Amino acid sequence: MASYPITLALDTAQACCQCALIDADGTSYSMSEALSRGHAEHLFDQIDALLDNAQREYDDVERIVVTAGPGSFTGLRVGLAAARGLAVALDVPCLGVSTLMALSLSGKHKSPFTVLIDARRNQHYRQDFSAIATPVSKPKAIDNERALDGLSNSSEILGSGAAWAAETIGAQNLELARDADQRTFVNIVKLAEFGQTADPKAYPPEPCYIRDADAKPQTKKLIERI
Repeated sequence: MASYPITLALDTAQACCQCALIDADGTSYSMSEALSRGHAEHLFDQIDALLDNAQREYDDVERIVVTAGPGSFTGLRVGLAAARGLAVALDVPCLGVSTLMALSLSGKHKSPFTVLIDARRNQHYRQDFSAIATPVSKPKAIDNERALDGLSNSSEILGSGAAWAAETIGAQNLELARDADQRTFVNIVKLAEFGQTADPKAYPPEPCYIRDADAKPQTKKLIERI
């Protein structure tokens, strides 16, 4: 029986804080908590609890994989910093997988589909796939007026934009086939499984912002900052 590296997966890029561990024999352990803020305060407590459940120590971890965005700016930075720091301390490979790619792991093996994430500000993040983890386009931030270009009522959609696409053009909402508590979120166990065998050189742990940061100068305090 093949043995794979014990892999820890982290995801703080969306409105949840989750982690998973895949053992060498394929046994999986996971924890997930809906959380829009406070990832930094919760993440390591969650990892500690996960390792306890798996009866493993930090030193047992042989590989780390983390969602790299797009997503919450603060959240994804927390996950990336934690993953990089642990990887350095443990001297193990660290992989960064875009949120769009990570969501694609919940798609269909032999059928094309689109991952669509609500990016707010009248935009959606979009990437098209021919199969799981097989992109046929680059990830983009697209205005809602054009975010559904090329799609139809036979198109299959994953992500937080799936319901909007179904309502707008009658597209097939693949999220409805997923467990209710996982809909629109990355399946953290599937991410860990992917990270076990993916090439670390192909997935550097770098943030994937897609669009420019929208931070603005602070002008409403006593001392204006520019």
